[in-house]
Amino acid sequence: MFDMVIIQGRFTKCSLLLTCGLFLAVGCAEERSILPDLPRIEAPESFQADGLNWQREDGFSGSDTAVLSRFFQLQPGMQGSPAVAGVPVIYHGVQNRRRFYWVQGTADGPLWSCVEFSQGRYQFLEGTGNPYQTDAP
Repeated sequence: MFDMVIIQGRFTKCSLLLTCGLFLAVGCAEERSILPDLPRIEAPESFQADGLNWQREDGFSGSDTAVLSRFFQLQPGMQGSPAVAGVPVIYHGVQNRRRFYWVQGTADGPLWSCVEFSQGRYQFLEGTGNPYQTDAP
């Protein structure tokens, strides 16, 4: 039914291995060159948006965790969404305002999502490009 091919001889085995290795190397090299470099957005220490100054925080405080947890309780459909995957970058504004940003690079440019907490209310924002661009004067 099945024929088994037995490769004998050291030279033949080495030639076959080299040929396979070169084929894989060339194929992988071409594949790497096809993939675009994804844009990377660095989160600044501070920026202005909507007429407010926003200051980046180094991590989650207890109140940040409570605020974001409450958002997901109110919006259970957002739990597990790719738009809010991973650890957000947190910014604090005046009067207990907070913004939680998630930024993902794509071949078409950065996609971002933001949960803003202000005066006891939540707002979900999303867009493309750099979400931290300072407002024009």
